Amino acid sequence: MKARSETGSANPPVFTEAPGALTSYQPEPGTPPPAQAAPGVEVTRASRPHTRVCVIDRLLAWLRELTQFGLVGALAFIIDSGMFNLLQHGPTGVLAGHPNTANLVSAAVATAFSWVANRSWTYRGRTRESMAREAALFAFANAGGILITQFCLLFTHHILELTGPLADNVSAYVVGFALGTAFRFFFYHYVVFTGDGDAAPN
Repeated sequence: MKARSETGSANPPVFTEAPGALTSYQPEPGTPPPAQAAPGVEVTRASRPHTRVCVIDRLLAWLRELTQFGLVGALAFIIDSGMFNLLQHGPTGVLAGHPNTANLVSAAVATAFSWVANRSWTYRGRTRESMAREAALFAFANAGGILITQFCLLFTHHILELTGPLADNVSAYVVGFALGTAFRFFFYHYVVFTGDGDAAPN
């Protein structure tokens, strides 16, 4: 009995594993777990593609709005300039010698067209609940554009003393139209059409 116990204590059993066998790691009691990356780092890296997509979507929204606004503006420009030249320099010359009055009439007709086209197409998803308030703001924006054009005509006629058809058209429909269009675009986007709707560029 004595020899058997000594033999058992002197030769403890040995466990061997086959090559390539998978084993699970179990740390010793009191051993800290392996270091892991902070959660914030992973979130930041994962959010980069989403941020990039948001920027692209915003740029595309701006481009789409600018394109539609430009098309409506181009048609309004044709209506405005065509009627202006018909009233001011046409065969009948109804308002010949009165460029400011002719510009007011033509701009009013073009504004009515622009109101309908922009509300039903360009800013269809961003119209206000109060149509009266929106119409008032729209009229104010176009009045500002008309005043810019009026100032350009007054400057050409009374300061530069240029009263020919070329001077009128350059003043009203090149310089004045460009400045007035820029003013209207930003006023429409940030003030007039700000109701709930599809995603809009900020």
